[in-house]
Amino acid sequence: METRTESSGLASVRNHASGHSPITYRFSNVGPVREASLNLGQLTVIAGRNNTGKTYVVYSLYGFLKQWKDLFSGDQFLAAVPDAKSDCEAIHDGICRTGRATVPTSTSTILKRRQIVADKIGEHSSVLLRRVFNPKRRRFGNARLRIELDDASANVSPRPLEINFFQGKIRVDFDGEAVVVSMNGFDHPVDPPDLTNFAGLYCYFIMQDLFPRPFVLTAERFGISLFFRELDFTKNQIVNLLQEYASEGRQKQSRPFLIVDRSTSRYAMPIKDNIDFTRDIPDLPRETSPLGEQKLFDNIKEMMSGYYSNATDEIRFISKARKKGHFNIPLHLASSSARGLVDLYFFLRYSGDQGQLLIIDEPESHLDTANQVQFARLLARFVTAGLRVVITTHSDYILKELNNLIMLSRGFPGKSTVMKRLKYRPEDELRAESVRAYVAENGGLTECNIGPFGINMPVFDATIDEINKATIELASRATTNVA
Repeated sequence: METRTESSGLASVRNHASGHSPITYRFSNVGPVREASLNLGQLTVIAGRNNTGKTYVVYSLYGFLKQWKDLFSGDQFLAAVPDAKSDCEAIHDGICRTGRATVPTSTSTILKRRQIVADKIGEHSSVLLRRVFNPKRRRFGNARLRIELDDASANVSPRPLEINFFQGKIRVDFDGEAVVVSMNGFDHPVDPPDLTNFAGLYCYFIMQDLFPRPFVLTAERFGISLFFRELDFTKNQIVNLLQEYASEGRQKQSRPFLIVDRSTSRYAMPIKDNIDFTRDIPDLPRETSPLGEQKLFDNIKEMMSGYYSNATDEIRFISKARKKGHFNIPLHLASSSARGLVDLYFFLRYSGDQGQLLIIDEPESHLDTANQVQFARLLARFVTAGLRVVITTHSDYILKELNNLIMLSRGFPGKSTVMKRLKYRPEDELRAESVRAYVAENGGLTECNIGPFGINMPVFDATIDEINKATIELASRATTNVA
């Protein structure tokens, strides 16, 4: 069943004046994270020292958003929400007889059913997390990811959905009083598919507004961009080897499928998906995506003084310089900073859409301090464009500039003059209420206060205070010694 949401995703944004998600994600026993709660803003920042669980949290979130539909089938929906069976039957019968069904319902009924589905998904979350992290030994048996809907979910009405379903394209909508389902081009009664197919459709429709489609850039993206050709070669070698074993009738003797298991079990799901995206860049269609129309990828051109091309069977990095200093090189010869941004560039240009959740693990990696500041501005522009963004970071430069952008969003005398002098754009403004920030520590996540001057991030402030104290003391002693 191929799915596509009709709207841009901004409906969800408009329904939350605060910019915060109507969902609280509660993590238990995920790597070093014992208990943690996370509520997403339009921009969510997770900082912390090394080995405190930041990556475990964002990987778990990514895996859930990618897989939640697979954890809850139409059968399970009918079993968990028995009062929805008559609605699904009415949709089934109407579509099969006339190509249209109108099923009266209420917002409160939809909210109740959403929470039941969320609870049931949480019960199966340990299975999901094992898939995400792909451990060789049986781990994550006690891991859980529970989903809690808060009062803000009452303001989220399911947005229209169009899907390629069974014998045609079906549109599903909720007008506040009824769920309306129609099949495009219907001209005669059709053979009815199983009721569970319509139950799965109904379940997806009422839940899809809550769970944005994720895209992830892992910290391993630098190695992926360097070795993606070799990864492709390795995959082909495995296939060839399996074919060789099969032709020689040696399957039982050598157990060749262990090769596949051993070669694919090393990487967590987000890393595998990052590999797949990079490997497929040369084959991406050249049609600009809805997000690409906003030209956000031009920001990366400015940062790197160059751009990327997938016009051939390889990815190339090309400088903006016209004559002196011009170069056009394969990606593996480019700088680590250029390799680290290649996936983001092509996501923004050809793949991304409004309403998606963009997860970036350590965006500051291999960026100089000036480009870290520019990247912070790019994060604000993502939010303005309609993306939700989650980052993990160790960068005080990114945090400080985000705080500047939060202050920039406030009205003050001479604002336009100040913005022009400091080279800010209107889309750089970042409202404090659209941001959430956390520190990973003590086996959990501590939420940070966000005020008119930005994010209060103690993990950075304490380190800066310590080094400043050391600098003052050493400088005073050095001055005394010189005297």
